[in-house]
Amino acid sequence: MSILVPTKVSSIPSSACILSLILYSDATTTDTLGKSSLHPIYISLGNIPTWRRNKEDAKQLLGYFPILFAKNEKEKTSPKFKKLVRETFHKSLKFLLDPLFENENGIDYKINNRIIWFFSKISTIIGDWLEACTYSLTYKSASSNFLYHFCLVQKKDLIDTMQNQIILCNHENMMKHFNNNTGHSVSLEPVENYFWNIP
Repeated sequence: MSILVPTKVSSIPSSACILSLILYSDATTTDTLGKSSLHPIYISLGNIPTWRRNKEDAKQLLGYFPILFAKNEKEKTSPKFKKLVRETFHKSLKFLLDPLFENENGIDYKINNRIIWFFSKISTIIGDWLEACTYSLTYKSASSNFLYHFCLVQKKDLIDTMQNQIILCNHENMMKHFNNNTGHSVSLEPVENYFWNIP
């Protein structure tokens, strides 16, 4: 599943290019008993041809997300622990990705003996449904009113909604709900999303 990143859209100079960043992540068990796990995040470039991008060496390991463990089931299901897990994930994104955006004037890369001026943009994130909810900070419950991280169509209206009635989740409307403390009405977790603050 591809996750379109709800970031702010800002213009870049006409002489510059966009460096299209693609992220892949998924938690995985690392032993046969399923007791050990890692949560890697990989990066690739949308600027290279698809056939090349699908090669194993075209994806680079960016790092690992920390995995928090609760002392017991009660702590694991507590709102405080769940919020800590979400905050840790998005603070880890900040640590891993901020260096890609620290230069507001873009960055020059030498490609085929040419200097090309790029501005980094995350174009998509690839992950499963649970991963998409983690990135977008939407509820992971199948019983929530809004089942999808990319649109604001209530579950009861999914079967009878015309395309022109669909409201997409973007940083503007999700930030508005977050700042107005109405996130619960659109199945949004009460944690600030890292992607709201990148160019």
